[in-house]
Amino acid sequence: MPTKKVRKVLLCFLIPALLFYVIFWVTPVLMSFYYGVTNWKGVGDYDFVGLKNYRFLIKQGTLSNALFNTIKYTLFVVIWGNLQALTLAMILNMKIKAKGAFRTIFYIPALFSTIVIAFIWSYVYAPYDGLLSEIGRLFGSGYVSNLLGEKATSLFATAFVETWKTSGTMTIIYLAGLQNLSEEVLESARIDGCSAWQSIRYVKIPMLANTITVNVMLGLIGGFKSFDYIFALTGGGPGTSSSTLMYTIYKMAFVEMQYGKAEALAACAFVFILIISTITLGMMKRKELEA
Repeated sequence: MPTKKVRKVLLCFLIPALLFYVIFWVTPVLMSFYYGVTNWKGVGDYDFVGLKNYRFLIKQGTLSNALFNTIKYTLFVVIWGNLQALTLAMILNMKIKAKGAFRTIFYIPALFSTIVIAFIWSYVYAPYDGLLSEIGRLFGSGYVSNLLGEKATSLFATAFVETWKTSGTMTIIYLAGLQNLSEEVLESARIDGCSAWQSIRYVKIPMLANTITVNVMLGLIGGFKSFDYIFALTGGGPGTSSSTLMYTIYKMAFVEMQYGKAEALAACAFVFILIISTITLGMMKRKELEA
């Protein structure tokens, strides 16, 4: 047990961090719930309207649309992002030539800013003179449709860009996990006659449970806070087909100047993200214990 003097010293270090946390995190969250029951426009006076903002969000379909788009976006980022990162990590963990160079190349996208990546992919997705259309013409299939301009594809096309940027970071995390696996266990699996696929499915993946949890949570965070690529590539369109929770909050607050409704939506987003994150983390922790 630390002495009384040590506890005082620790308390002196904790108080500034705690104050910072309360002022810049807890207080804004509480204010979000408060302003969510007002008709505040961002400046000036306001009146309490009760649950009117929440009823508006539900009746107009704003909440359901933003929530559904966020769920689809997050599922794509988590599932596809982890699949491609794990596959790349498995390949880069093999004994191949120029392995270091390939690791560097795959990590390069993580070094670019959002604006740079959005500019690159807006050219790739361009319907007539973009990279995908040029490849399509090369193989005789003609130009590719505007993936960012169609309701059915705009959200997933944007989510793919995010997974492309984050793949380097997630791959490095998986690669670190693979390199820490026990060679004795892997050798025992080979001696017992496990094929390469069986070794991956029944030995490596269960032993990577902690690493998978980290990357799944990173994917959830990236999906739930999806704003920058939506803003830069689609502007939430066509219509509201790619409007996620964060983008809809921004648009209602800073474009439409409906701060009260935006705060109500932010409060709903906070509760939703808290519930999903808690459930997901609990499930992943149980999987780690089972593994």
